[in-house]
Parts: sequence; structure tokens; C-alpha cells
Amino acid sequence: MITRLIIGVLAGAVLGGIVGYVGKCSGGACPLTCHPVGGMLTGAAIGLLIMLAVQPRGGGATANFVPSKNVIEIQSTAQFDEIVKQKPVVLADLYADWCGPCQRLKPAIHQLADEYAGRATVVGVNVDVLKELAARYGVSSIPDVRIFRGGKPSQQLIGLRDKQEYAAALDAALK
Repeated sequence: MITRLIIGVLAGAVLGGIVGYVGKCSGGACPLTCHPVGGMLTGAAIGLLIMLAVQPRGGGATANFVPSKNVIEIQSTAQFDEIVKQKPVVLADLYADWCGPCQRLKPAIHQLADEYAGRATVVGVNVDVLKELAARYGVSSIPDVRIFRGGKPSQQLIGLRDKQEYAAALDAALK
């Protein structure tokens, strides 16, 4: 992200400097075209603002994200209840598509699904789609990760945390 911002500032400064050199506003009232230095400063500020405004969706840790086949996307409350009842340990990622922290957490959840395959089941629950399920468990802040053991909730981790914290919660549930 820092690299993108630097590129935006430099590109803006170069373009602003060119406009300031070529433009030469006769009255001197326009900071962009009255002088090359003024053009560079204004261009740099505009470049920075543009780069801040057009951040790529899913950048950073999610840029090369490949979904795991070991994550079950829950489609109904009945499906969720069945999985929680049948599987000894279930990690449920309660999220929403519009939630930035939820999107940043998704790669870690999918990695955990692969690492704990055969020992724990990982499910994704979109709280916007399954509002009844979110209401049942009192979800008021997302991301909300719940660990179920023996069909009952055993641990809750609210907010974006390190992958190691989720792994530790799974390890504790598996003991």
C-alpha cells in the first residue's frame, strides 16, 4: 500500500509540474498552472488523494486468496444445525461481504480449514443471508468466530485477530 501511495504522489507531482511549466497562468491565481513547483505540490496532493480513494478491493493479504474446498458455506440454519450436531469440533466464521475485517480474515480461516482438515470442520456463515442464525447467537459485531464442541458453543472470538489465536482456540477444543 505504501508503494502505491508513493507512486501516486510521484506521478501527481510529475504531471502537476508539467502542467505548471506549460500552463503558466498569467494572473498567478491558479496554484496548479502558475508555477512548476506549485503544480508539483498540487499534483502530489491530488495523486495521494486519488490513490487513497481507489484502494483495490481485497488488497493485501486477500490479493492472492484461493478459497479452500474444506470450508462449507452454510446455506440454511438447518444445514448449520446439522453440521454442528454431527461434527465434534466446528469453527464457524460469521461474516458479511461488506465487512472489511471479515474479508481480511477470510484467507486465515481458509488456511485453518486446510490445516485442520479431518480434525475440525470449518463453516462460513453470511450473517446478512442467515439473519435468523445471527440473531440466535446474538451476533452484534463481526467478524465473529465461534467454536462449537459437541454441538454446543465453547468459545467466541470477536473482531479481527491473528491466525494463531484461532488455531489456539481450535487446539483447545480438540483436546
